[in-house]
Amino acid sequence: MNKKIKDDFYEYINEQWLKTAKIPDDRSSIGSFVEMDLELEKLLKGLVSKWHQDNSSIPNDPLIHEYVKFYSMILNTKKRDELGWEPVRNFLSKIENLKNFSQIQNANKDFWINYNFLPFSLSIDEDFANSERRIVWISEDSTILPSTKTYENQEEKERLLTVWKNMVKELLLSYGKNEQESEKIIQNSIQFDELYKNYVLTPEEAADYVSLYNLKQRNEVNKYSKNFNFLEIIDRFVGQEVTEVSILNERFFKNFDLIFSEENFEKYKDLLFVKNLLSTTTFLTEQIREVANKFSKAVTSIEKTRTLEDFAYDKTNTFFSMPLGMFYAKEYFGENSKKNIEHMIENMVKVYTKRLSENDWLSKETIEKAIAKISKLKFMIGYPEIIRPYYNKFKVLGYEQGGNLFTNALKFSEEISKYKISLYHKDEDKRYWSMSPAQINAYYHPIKNQMVFPAAILNFPFYKYDRCSSANYGGIGAVIAHEISHAFDNNGSQFDENGQLNNWWTEKDKSEFLKRTEAVIKLYDQRETEFGKVNGKLTVSENIADLGGFECALEAAKMEKDFNPEELFKSWATIWRSIYREGAAKRQLETDVHSPTKIRANVVLANNELFAQTYEITENDKMYIPKENKVKIW
Repeated sequence: MNKKIKDDFYEYINEQWLKTAKIPDDRSSIGSFVEMDLELEKLLKGLVSKWHQDNSSIPNDPLIHEYVKFYSMILNTKKRDELGWEPVRNFLSKIENLKNFSQIQNANKDFWINYNFLPFSLSIDEDFANSERRIVWISEDSTILPSTKTYENQEEKERLLTVWKNMVKELLLSYGKNEQESEKIIQNSIQFDELYKNYVLTPEEAADYVSLYNLKQRNEVNKYSKNFNFLEIIDRFVGQEVTEVSILNERFFKNFDLIFSEENFEKYKDLLFVKNLLSTTTFLTEQIREVANKFSKAVTSIEKTRTLEDFAYDKTNTFFSMPLGMFYAKEYFGENSKKNIEHMIENMVKVYTKRLSENDWLSKETIEKAIAKISKLKFMIGYPEIIRPYYNKFKVLGYEQGGNLFTNALKFSEEISKYKISLYHKDEDKRYWSMSPAQINAYYHPIKNQMVFPAAILNFPFYKYDRCSSANYGGIGAVIAHEISHAFDNNGSQFDENGQLNNWWTEKDKSEFLKRTEAVIKLYDQRETEFGKVNGKLTVSENIADLGGFECALEAAKMEKDFNPEELFKSWATIWRSIYREGAAKRQLETDVHSPTKIRANVVLANNELFAQTYEITENDKMYIPKENKVKIW
């Protein structure tokens, strides 16, 4: 037997692909997901380009007509060059005219909706403890560098900050600031960021999303600051007197007055200006967009900025991805595929239910609760029944009507924000999706106890209607079962069958689960990659889902007449094939809750008994994990 199978199954299966695959100049990686995205993009860009060139070919869908209008405005570079920075000067001047924090405190609702990097971010999202309503959440904003981890490597920190400073200076000079003003703004921004970074969430903290739910009653909220009246701002934002607020990061808010002290105001104001200036650059000229992309390219090691046509497609999808996705799914998603996938899901739910009922480390009480949860899981395949109502308010105002890209985008963002605010203390129709049908992805929503599988991911190499069923189980089957497993990972397991944050575990069972979670952390932690080591704690939830999902998909595949384990193992290794640019790979290790793809592929297989038996893996092989070190949660 080929020794490579036993030492690195991922490399063995993907050997030829890894030798020949090339990362596109404007991408940070290439792999199964990216290849599918490129194919999908080619199809959809072709349609959009055709609609742009021939308006009579546009489908009879008002939202697609608005899509094409916005897309066409981006392609009109002559008009964008003519306008220059003009569309955003009034917007940015409101920051330039700020004199103190009191003006921010007293700013109107629209100010708190439209600007980035205000002293705290406001949003209306689900109440973890009551899934039937939405509440106010307040949180920090982002740092200049991608995460707190990036600041720990001094050489990388200095390299990226140098790129950022040079980029910002070029933009400030273009905007009209002189050399001295630009240098001062940049220096102040860096100094404030250096303080700010000490209080934001680390990637590991952000990954433990249940711990971010810190519900405070109205009378507790203003205790975090002597200088800011949080409640006054929040009430104005919501349009009524709020009764409670969830504090995303208490460390940040306990130090709020230290961060946003009057002596720091000028430094904060300069970074506020820069952050908002940067947020507007994609709506201006191509030259400005090219300059403003330098930092992002340095962060991910991308070599080339997206072409005008590609950018127009990307930017329009920022607002119209759902309407375009609905068109795609209804035109290209087959009913036969949907029925087949529903059959696979039914099998995997049966397997999961059986594995839970036969579990040897949970009490009968906890098993009953777990089965109740899986019995209420909802699966949404292809595309949603309905889309959110704010899309009907997306009316593009063309250049001839006095509109421009920025004012249109601002209006769209306002409509989205106002819709979300209108949901305060209300429920939302659970048929809405958080992802376009034209997205190569899937997700589990713990509050809705719901799983979504967009039409776009239900294609080769994840799925093909007429191939061996085991190959489909090793691809889309493992992805579906992965999402089922999220209902029982370290985060999802804390929500009950109704999506409520509720401890349905006995104390003993919870303790045993945490022991097994630690074993998963140990199984992955410090595994070497070309660009650094895996962080087992950061990636634990996704690793739990991978391990449980793969085992479930394998058992379900055995229920089919054409079961072939080798086809399943091969399919699993194939869907994770990828190559990353250095910057992107390093950022993934710092911040991504998913392990690098090669690690995902090989560790799951090495942890599996049937894989070891099929390929006669022994202690002399690198794919070997001793039986006592193999982890089984679900």
